[in-house]
Amino acid sequence: APHLTPGGKMYVIGLQPIPDSVAGDANVFCKITKVRDACILLANHRCYREYPLDWIERHVQRAGLTVVETKKYPIRYDHATMVRQINVGRSKLKLFPSEGMAEEMGKVLDELEKESLEVTSRQESGRVTLGFDYVVVAEKPKDIITRMKSIL
Repeated sequence: APHLTPGGKMYVIGLQPIPDSVAGDANVFCKITKVRDACILLANHRCYREYPLDWIERHVQRAGLTVVETKKYPIRYDHATMVRQINVGRSKLKLFPSEGMAEEMGKVLDELEKESLEVTSRQESGRVTLGFDYVVVAEKPKDIITRMKSIL
């Protein structure tokens, strides 16, 4: 916020974190992300994390900015997108602590690939909708009164 001039705007672009599970066909992507993350951790690497929209809005306001607008854009996943995430998991298998563990996790990843193909094949569009990207537009107040209202 100190780098913005009064009335200046900041745009925060993010991805709402994928939930642990959801009802329906989109749950396959929740399972894929959990297994992918497990593979990353078992390879002794760190998982990337997104910030939830409500967290971003709270922290933008704490910084003395006013949230002017928030837009959400639903995400639609096709089979190829799911396979890319599965392949992230596969790329970590060689770094697992044991070959047996890597072999078993490879089987889990193969099953998820089959399931994702079945799920996306059932969809008219070939895609499932899950979660959303977001854009938060925040503005530095032009005067101290407006700024105090945004903090309180």
